[in-house]
Amino acid sequence: MRTLLLIITVLICQFSIAQEVVEIPFKHIDNDYINLVKTIQDIDNSGSKNSINIKESEFEKFNDLDTRHLVFWELSFHYADFEEYEKCFEVLKKGQSEGMFFAFSKDLSWPSYLKELKEFNEYQSFVEQNETLKKETESTVNTEFMIQLPESYDENKNYPLLLLMHGGSGSIPDMQYSYRSQKLKTDFIVAYFQGSTVNGSYTRSFSRTGWANQIISGFQKIISKYSVDTSKVILAGQSAGAYRAIYLGLENKISAKGFLLNFPVIPRNISNQKYLDFKERDLKVVQLCGENDRRIQQQKEFAYWLDRYMIKNRFIVFPEKGHGYPANFQHHLETSIEFLLKED
Repeated sequence: MRTLLLIITVLICQFSIAQEVVEIPFKHIDNDYINLVKTIQDIDNSGSKNSINIKESEFEKFNDLDTRHLVFWELSFHYADFEEYEKCFEVLKKGQSEGMFFAFSKDLSWPSYLKELKEFNEYQSFVEQNETLKKETESTVNTEFMIQLPESYDENKNYPLLLLMHGGSGSIPDMQYSYRSQKLKTDFIVAYFQGSTVNGSYTRSFSRTGWANQIISGFQKIISKYSVDTSKVILAGQSAGAYRAIYLGLENKISAKGFLLNFPVIPRNISNQKYLDFKERDLKVVQLCGENDRRIQQQKEFAYWLDRYMIKNRFIVFPEKGHGYPANFQHHLETSIEFLLKED
C-alpha cells in the first residue's frame, strides 16, 4: 500500500511540474526599446560625460508593460554609471508609482547603487513599498516559453531549434534584445524560456528544484507542436542560464547538437565520464567570455578539459568585458551557430 501511495505521489508531482510550463503568445520586441538601449550603449562607448536625456512624454512610447519595466530598470543603471543618483532614484520611483517593483537583493546590497540612494529622504519608504508590492504579487507563477518561428515558416519543413534560458534573473524581452539576429529570424525556431519565481514585476528566476523537468516538459511540447529538426538542437543561455544548458547536456536530458554558453557559470566537479559522454555524442561547445569576469578561471578550466578530451569547442575571450555580452555579440552569435551546426 505504501509503495502504491509513493508511486501515485510521484506521478502527481510529475504531472504538476508539467502543468507549470505554459506557452505564451509571441510578441515582437519594442523597436523603441531597441533604439533606447542602443543610444545608451553609444553614449557609454563614446566616453561622453553626459547621460541620456529623456523627457517625461517620451516614456509614453513604451506601452508594453514588461518592456516599460525594462526601460526603468535599464535607465537606473545608466544614470548610476554617470553618478546621477537623483535621476536614478526618480526613474525607479516613477516605475513604483505605476505599481512596479524591482529585483533588489534581499540584503539590498545589489544593485550596488542602492547604497548611494540611501542618502535620499524617501529611500526607506521606497524600499519598504518595493517589498510590499513584491509580497502582494504571487511569488511563483508558471514557467513560460515563447516561440519565435522563421519568417517563412513551413510546417512541412524541419528547422533547427535554439532553446534559450535567461541567467539568474531575466525575462523574455531581455533575451529577445540580446539575441537579435537575421539568421535566427529566417532559419531557426527560437524558444525563449523564463522561470517561475518572480523577483521583479516582469523579472523572473528559475526555481531551485524542478526547473530541469519544466524545461524538458516545455521542450517536449515544442517538438510535438512545431516542425523541429531534433538533430539540430542548440541549448543556450548566459550566466546561470548557461549553467542550465551544460547541466541538461551533461545529463543528456535533452538531446542536443551543441551549446552556446555566454559568460557561463560552470558546474563543479564534472566527472571524466561526463566528458567522455560529451565526446561520444559528438557535441560541440562555444564559450563567449569576458577576461574580467570573476568566473574566468573556471571557464578557462572548462575549455582546457574540453580540449583535453578532444571535444570540438570554440573559446573566445573578450579582454575588455566582464560578466556580459561583447559589443559585437550579434556577429559572434551567428558565427557560433554556424560552428555548432556545421557537419565536419
